[in-house]
Parts: sequence; C-alpha cells; structure tokens
Amino acid sequence: MNLIDAIHPAAAEARHIPRVLHVDRDETSALILSTLIVPETQVFHAGTLGDAAVAIAGDHYDLIVLDPDLQDGDGLALIRSLRARDDHTPVLLYSARHPDLHHEAHAFLPKPWTSPRQLWQAVCFLLELDAQHEAAAA
Repeated sequence: MNLIDAIHPAAAEARHIPRVLHVDRDETSALILSTLIVPETQVFHAGTLGDAAVAIAGDHYDLIVLDPDLQDGDGLALIRSLRARDDHTPVLLYSARHPDLHHEAHAFLPKPWTSPRQLWQAVCFLLELDAQHEAAAA
C-alpha cells in the first residue's frame, strides 16, 4: 500500500485495477504470472479455450495473456474471434511455440526464457502502466 492509499482509503478504492485474463493450461505458469503481477492487477485464469470464451463473454478484461497451446483448440482462434467482434483488447502471447508473422497479438514473449522483469515490463507496457512507479508503490 502506498502513502496516498493509506491516507485516503477512498482513493485506493477509486483507482482502477486492471483485469488480466491468463489463458494457459499450465497451473504452475498461472501461479507464477499471478505472483508477478498482483496486486497491481487482478488476474483471472482460464485453463481451456472454452473457459476463456465464457470468461470473455461475461466480463471485460484489460489484457489477455495467452498460451495458444490449449487442450481444446488453438488459442490463436480466440484472438481471431475477438478481432472479428471488433474487440481490440491487448493480447500478449506467452508461449514456447513461436507464432507466425501474421498473428494478431500485440506482443510475444517466449516461454520459459522470458525473465520475470521482461514479463512485468510487457504487462506494464500493454496496460499502459508506469513500471517504475508501480514497482516503487508496491
């Protein structure tokens, strides 16, 4: 908690906390990502393409972190369905599979070779957060 939030609890409540949907079949990866970017964000996890589609239909997310290698289909279809609906939610591909040059994600990070700092910086960039300020406030 930073000093302003401690003095003015209403300011903390009014501050927008970005919502991140992490789509990945690997529970360990989900835990690691959550640990890295909470409390600056709210992280929701979907383990399948079907779960992700239900989550997106029911809620708004400020960022989607996607490993396209899902048990029930190719996660890149999720990006195509978003774009077909004119939904331009930023998508960060976080995968061991290298995407082709025509993917519609906003960024790509290779798993598992990305450092926690690189992941944090990419999330901050895509959410338009100040990585230096957010790290100092934590």
